[in-house]
Amino acid sequence: MNTTTEKKNRRTRRSYSAGEKAAAVLAVWSGRRRTARVCRELSVNWGILRSWEQRAIRGMRMALGDLPGEETPTRAGGVLGKRLETLLGEAATPPAMAREEMAQVEQKA
Repeated sequence: MNTTTEKKNRRTRRSYSAGEKAAAVLAVWSGRRRTARVCRELSVNWGILRSWEQRAIRGMRMALGDLPGEETPTRAGGVLGKRLETLLGEAATPPAMAREEMAQVEQKA
């Protein structure tokens, strides 16, 4: 096989800006678009979008000073979508990596 053919067969990996990731996550959370549609539009699999959602939740909780063991907010008058409620529930007990990140942020403050 020559190198020209090999280069054509390679997939190019697209990187997304923080703004693009945030827009995708917010489109799903707000209910404006379904997860499958966003994944198709961006040509990413569901797992990638899911990791963006988890990072967004973790970042919001860290930025707002939420600590492990605190109560997770519940639906307030139907404002939160089912998907966002699920993610907030999962984030109530952050994984070890998130706890370490939070500890590092607290030490810097």
